[in-house]
Amino acid sequence: MTECALNSRLRNCLLTILELEGELAATDLGPFLKREFSILKEVMQRLEDVHIDENDVCRIESATGRFLNELKETLEGTAGAACGTRLLQ
Repeated sequence: MTECALNSRLRNCLLTILELEGELAATDLGPFLKREFSILKEVMQRLEDVHIDENDVCRIESATGRFLNELKETLEGTAGAACGTRLLQ
């Protein structure tokens, strides 16, 4: 697989996690994850300089999947709380 394709797969993993920043900021984990999101953003800016192989990308994709599964309950609780605070008009 080309390095461009591997880089794209890695970028997709990082973007998937970064898209959760707003939701996670509203949880108890928010303050702890602030620095981690900052680091991920820095990595995204330098991603073109990163040389990776397919095994690394597969490992990162797997870790991203596990991370999302572990956050499912936390994010569902946040979404449920947000729904409960909406006012009907």
